[in-house]
Amino acid sequence: MHTLFINGKFAAQRMTGVQRLAASLLQALDQLLQEPGNTDHWVLLCPPGAKPPVLKRIEVRFVGAMPGGLHAWEQFFLPIYTAGRTLLNLAGPAPLFKRKQVCMIPDAAVYDHPQAYTAAYGTWYRLLFRAVSHSARLVLTISEFSRQRLIHVLGPHARRLQLVYCAATHMKSVTPEPAVLERLALSDVKYLLAVGSMNPTKNLPALVSAFRATSASDVRLVLVGGGNNAVFAGESLDTTSDPRVITTGAISDGELSELYRHAHAFIFPSLYEGFGIPPLEAMSLGCPVVAAQAASIPEICGDAALFFDPLDIPDITTALERILTDGTLRETLRQRGAVRVGQFTWERGARQLFDHLNTAGLTSQSADRPSQSSPT
Repeated sequence: MHTLFINGKFAAQRMTGVQRLAASLLQALDQLLQEPGNTDHWVLLCPPGAKPPVLKRIEVRFVGAMPGGLHAWEQFFLPIYTAGRTLLNLAGPAPLFKRKQVCMIPDAAVYDHPQAYTAAYGTWYRLLFRAVSHSARLVLTISEFSRQRLIHVLGPHARRLQLVYCAATHMKSVTPEPAVLERLALSDVKYLLAVGSMNPTKNLPALVSAFRATSASDVRLVLVGGGNNAVFAGESLDTTSDPRVITTGAISDGELSELYRHAHAFIFPSLYEGFGIPPLEAMSLGCPVVAAQAASIPEICGDAALFFDPLDIPDITTALERILTDGTLRETLRQRGAVRVGQFTWERGARQLFDHLNTAGLTSQSADRPSQSSPT
């Protein structure tokens, strides 16, 4: 029987994209491990004060202290505690000097868009990802787009990168919180919804400019998400000059679920995404999607989105006008979205992850499960 440790630092952080990836994939893996024949001992290692997801098969263990914060806990304590054992890292960061580990590199954004990050953040992650791509027993990523970009920036050795797709099925189990509509004065108002951090690659200023150019005086644009000055560089988003633009900051999953369910459409203007969970979240709740023709977004959305050029503000404006006025288009996108989102489940991602661990010889199981093909 093997003991496999899992890096639980994500459980002590605010829920954003990579934390969602780690938590949801871990819960699906926990379900998979309840099948007969899985005899390995899996342990989620959490720093003090973390709030891990509810797990049945995977043991949760709170370990260590954090005199130097989460970063020091991950970089110095974890390698010592897990010496000689496999460490599974699902949220991007990983111990630099740990060798027997599995690492998730969600995308190549710190290489492709270095200007979007602070100098310290970008330098550290470029160093870390290059190092673990050489040394880790197994390296994972979340889309074919990301895999090709990482091969390009990290070199031929990165061809061993394996895919584990994300999903959005988690939103269906979230209880909506209707009070958010009244709080944001949206109860009887038509609105477009966008979700994203203040990372410059999210392209929110272009979306705001395009929205201001529309003729829809009775429509609101709701921007959900927060910022982090220690991570992202670039100008802040000015929405004060237009009362039609509403910024919410970080909100609960229940509030977000309610906003998806009542939005006229979901708009995703990103210049760069390693995967892009929000469009699938919107599709899962019946919200039509309008998205950028960029990076991994077409790979994930398929035929279930109306696409625009994210660098062309008039083209974004045209797409917004179309989705606001064409009811037949909205219904078509809803129907296609329901089909598309069904191709991405966390259970499928967990099965992909487990198969890759088996193939790499990191579990007691034989690699006898068929690999999962990419969605078309």
